[in-house]
Amino acid sequence: MSQKLIIPRLNYASNFNFFFKNTTKNLLKQQNFIGNQYLTSTYRKLITGTPARHKNHSDSTFVQFQNQNQNPNHPSLSSKTSNESLSNPENGTILQNVATKVLNCQDLDAPLGQRISTSDNGQVKSTSTPIPDTNAQSNHIPFAVKPKCKSTSASSKTDLRALINPYIKLTKPNLTVLVTLSCICSYSLSPLTVSLPQLAFLTLGTALCSGAANAINMGREPEFDKHMARTSLRPVVRGIVTPKQSYQFAAATGTIGCLMLYWGVNPTVSLLGALNIVLYSWIYTSLKRKSIINTWVGAIVGAIPPLMGWAASSPLLHPGGLCLAGLLYAWQFPHFNALSHNVADQYKGAGYFMTAAENPRLNARVALRYSILMFPLCFGLSYFGVTDWVFQIDSVIANIWLTYLAFNFWKQQEKNYANGAKPTAEGLQAAGFHAKKLFWCSVWQLPAILILAMLHKKGQWDRLFYFLGIKSPENYRDSTSNLDTI
Repeated sequence: MSQKLIIPRLNYASNFNFFFKNTTKNLLKQQNFIGNQYLTSTYRKLITGTPARHKNHSDSTFVQFQNQNQNPNHPSLSSKTSNESLSNPENGTILQNVATKVLNCQDLDAPLGQRISTSDNGQVKSTSTPIPDTNAQSNHIPFAVKPKCKSTSASSKTDLRALINPYIKLTKPNLTVLVTLSCICSYSLSPLTVSLPQLAFLTLGTALCSGAANAINMGREPEFDKHMARTSLRPVVRGIVTPKQSYQFAAATGTIGCLMLYWGVNPTVSLLGALNIVLYSWIYTSLKRKSIINTWVGAIVGAIPPLMGWAASSPLLHPGGLCLAGLLYAWQFPHFNALSHNVADQYKGAGYFMTAAENPRLNARVALRYSILMFPLCFGLSYFGVTDWVFQIDSVIANIWLTYLAFNFWKQQEKNYANGAKPTAEGLQAAGFHAKKLFWCSVWQLPAILILAMLHKKGQWDRLFYFLGIKSPENYRDSTSNLDTI
């Protein structure tokens, strides 16, 4: 063999060495061995002469090696590993044998133990080198391969999450958060000093009572909820939680919530929490399938949490607390009537008696009526000393926008049902558009009113100025001085 033949062979050896080591390493890492005895289909393809298509440098190197080895005088690696030779069971390690010859600069036609080398004077000579038998090691893996599987801790976390999530959905988290925030805002508007431990008990107790009422509501209505797209994915409807389990969950959370309110706040607040559970889960839920009066009962349920927050530190029947409760009561009509308008057919198909489905004109009229009622209620907060008079300027802006959208909704419905005529498709589409705008306005209007009321709480800026030294003690006025009943 000439010197010109040795140089390409050394180049082939370098390329094949890179390919063989990297490809074998990647293949072995992808195995999921059972007793280290079975090979994957990818590795079988490599043994039968079909290269594995990896998106790395080894694939391009193997292709380069094949292209360089297409000289007819020097058969390629693929020709050496023909199907005829691979069909022999004794040649199960043909790829290793070929690789060994190339890496040791052997001729591919030479016996396995013959090696090509050069002498000091540049002459080519062949030597025999004992090559270890690889057939005996063909089924041996030189390192332990761990199967890819999820850890026990990750699996346990997933199982725990799957167990808890349905019960969290039973509480209607969005509604529970809104109820709890209205209670906290009312407590913060109370003129007496806020106690952090009492606030913590009030927050948790109110949230648990609200969650219990919602869980009972879901447990009682799976046969009706499955007919509505908005409620068809609830846990009880899907069978993830049974009605009995929802009742048990409600009993536990409701009991704990009422006890927290009793021991951490006062008995009056605890009684209001228990009353709210009964009103929502039994009276309101039952009336939904009997009369449109259910909307007015449901509004009372929404007005009780502000009373709970006020009664936590102030007299229950003070006009300031009643104004806050009235504010939540009035807000629910433009909010819910606008929401129910676009799903009125679903309510009717599910067997619910809602104003939007039974009397669309009355539905829009009630939304406008209670939007207007927001003005005197906000005025009452300033008149009875809960907020300062600057609050009137801020609250009027939010209330005017809500009333304007409610007026547009009412005007369109009056036009649609004038003289007993049936509404046109364009009229229904316009009414749905106005209802949607009114709904989204109500979503931000109530939080805006409550935040503005807390910013303009009576005496709050006086205390801040006194703390900063801007106001003298003689001019400082306590925020509770106007509440004679406390």
